[in-house]
Amino acid sequence: MTFSKKLNIGVIGVGHWGPNIVRNFANHPRAYLRYICDIDKTKFKKIYNLITNECRCVTDPIELFKDKDIDAVAIVSPASTHYRLVKQALLAKKHVYCEKPLTLDTQETEELCKLADNLKLKLMVAFTFLFNNGVRQLKKLKDSGSLGELYYLTSKRTHMGLVREDVDVVWDLAPHDISIINFLLGATPKRVLATGAKPLGGKHYDVAFISLYYPNGVIGQICVSWVDSNKERIVHMIGSKARAEFNDLDNLEPVRIFKKGISMVERSEADFGKFRFLLRDGDIISPKTNMSEPLSEMVDSFISAILDNKKIDFDGRFSLEITKTLVAIQKSLQSKKIQEVR
Repeated sequence: MTFSKKLNIGVIGVGHWGPNIVRNFANHPRAYLRYICDIDKTKFKKIYNLITNECRCVTDPIELFKDKDIDAVAIVSPASTHYRLVKQALLAKKHVYCEKPLTLDTQETEELCKLADNLKLKLMVAFTFLFNNGVRQLKKLKDSGSLGELYYLTSKRTHMGLVREDVDVVWDLAPHDISIINFLLGATPKRVLATGAKPLGGKHYDVAFISLYYPNGVIGQICVSWVDSNKERIVHMIGSKARAEFNDLDNLEPVRIFKKGISMVERSEADFGKFRFLLRDGDIISPKTNMSEPLSEMVDSFISAILDNKKIDFDGRFSLEITKTLVAIQKSLQSKKIQEVR
């Protein structure tokens, strides 16, 4: 069934990322922003130009949950508060859009997924990069076979600050990269190995190097850091025929294909050994990529899922697999050993 009405929504959290969420919901033609909530009243000044007379600014999320006219809630608060707020929203019969990670615990994530299913409510977790046209172009390249046999993937996400107080760099940044690699491969890792450091001297890891082992033999390697002065957001896929690169900070050529590769072929001459290496050299191609704001695409997808009763691709179940991986990474950081993803 398709509904002609607008989606009544409230946003909880107007911190670093919150104003972007507010802007997208406020400007969407099928959404009606009814509430903005934050415990710090001074943060409302950030989005004063987006607030209409009909939009209430409150400091207690209970006001959103108890309002029967509110259809959905967007939760953009610190990760440590997600479980409590998402559960309250679902129990109040609200559809939920939640920033990643959904929770910091596998059992809590699974509980929220079951709750959303039982109440027949939509639960979307905001893996923004999966709505990026550059990442989607990588997916097409991989699925088309133009890269040949896929050997491994690497992802690097570094910057200096913003340093979170409630979670470490893995929980803050790595969900993006795990979601990208899972999406590209259409699979989830079975084992992980991670090492990290705390150069800022706090209780949380500030830098981490993570290896993901997938069932098809492909390895994904991730570097995340919030103490690196060189900001990078880059993904590489290395195959036997070509290498593909997505650079989120390159607005002109976000995707590049390097038609170079190496593979092993069988020789027919018996006296030269059974196998030889075949090197391929070719052009560097920058395909046209129509870039749009991924956050806008994601918000539109959430609204359409509710008003048009469409399936959400990156829902709580998708997030559950990432939570399982993150929990295994934390165990590996502590034990310095390979951990199974359970």
